[in-house]
Amino acid sequence: MSQENETATKSDRQILVFNLMDEEMGLPVERVREVLRPQTIHPLVHTPDFIEGVIYVRKYVLVVIALRKKFGLKPNADCSAERIIIGKANHSIIGLLVDRVSEVLSVPARDIQPTPEILAQRNQGRFVSGLAKAGDRVITLLDLDRLVTTEELAHLSGIKA
Repeated sequence: MSQENETATKSDRQILVFNLMDEEMGLPVERVREVLRPQTIHPLVHTPDFIEGVIYVRKYVLVVIALRKKFGLKPNADCSAERIIIGKANHSIIGLLVDRVSEVLSVPARDIQPTPEILAQRNQGRFVSGLAKAGDRVITLLDLDRLVTTEELAHLSGIKA
């Protein structure tokens, strides 16, 4: 392998690609613990609408965020491919309910661009850390630390299920 190829390989970013409606989104794999098939989600009272509830994973209680609700999207009519992505946000482990998980993709760092200003100004743009170009695809990269505020996590940390 030439030094140029070796350098490009070292600068690649591994991204877990998932879908919400027809949009491809991604998370850095280093922020993802695992991907689960849907299981019983226990609803909670007095929480924001986007909090789907909690699940039990190996004796731990994890909050599950419905990304469709968080982003103001319509409910998913076909839940057969839904998955829960377990990831780290603001020093807490959370679950993200998504429509489908498709792949882990290696993207050269040069193909990841910052969030365009027009998108950053929109409410949902604050959750975006950048855009990854992979061939003719554009993948919106989410920032887990901005997806749930520290205030929301502090409120949720007191939950006992």
